[in-house]
Amino acid sequence: MAFLQGIRTSIGEYFLRKELNVANRSKSIINLKDAKTIAIIYNADNINDVELIRKYISYLRDLGKKVWSLGYVPQKEMPGNITTSIDHRCFTMKDINWYYKPATNIIANFVNEEYDLLLDLNIAKQLPLTFTAALSKAKCKVGRYSEKYLSLYDVMLETDDEKTLQYFLKNVDTYMEMLNKKAEGNTIKRA
Repeated sequence: MAFLQGIRTSIGEYFLRKELNVANRSKSIINLKDAKTIAIIYNADNINDVELIRKYISYLRDLGKKVWSLGYVPQKEMPGNITTSIDHRCFTMKDINWYYKPATNIIANFVNEEYDLLLDLNIAKQLPLTFTAALSKAKCKVGRYSEKYLSLYDVMLETDDEKTLQYFLKNVDTYMEMLNKKAEGNTIKRA
């Protein structure tokens, strides 16, 4: 089973690289203060992380931001403890193709919006969420540093593998508030 999963992942990464080569979007470095619309993608398989994301979304909305989120649950069925709404959606393994590319209208609508800022909180690097980030038309994409995905993000935060989502969120806040709008792309900060 792990062998087949490895083949699927390799094929998915091949198609992801092709998507990155043809991606067409209007890029701009936008700090947290100036962003009016924010999209968040995250791994929703841990209920504690889901609650942390909801609190973070509330915090951003208190700052006057319009926020939409998209979580990925790496299961065939949506667990009963996860609720969705118009601006908080989730998708499951039923919503991805054989090589992990998301394939539903919910995701198509999400990635076609031109958000000011996309925060990829997918610290576990789930391929369906990486596809979502790659396809997104967001003006500024922020994610965890990965040598493999240098062309995907406009701002990358380097962090150790054992760091938690809460730790990563604190660093997103810190560095995205400090970010100078005129900065060059692929800013890398050690978190």
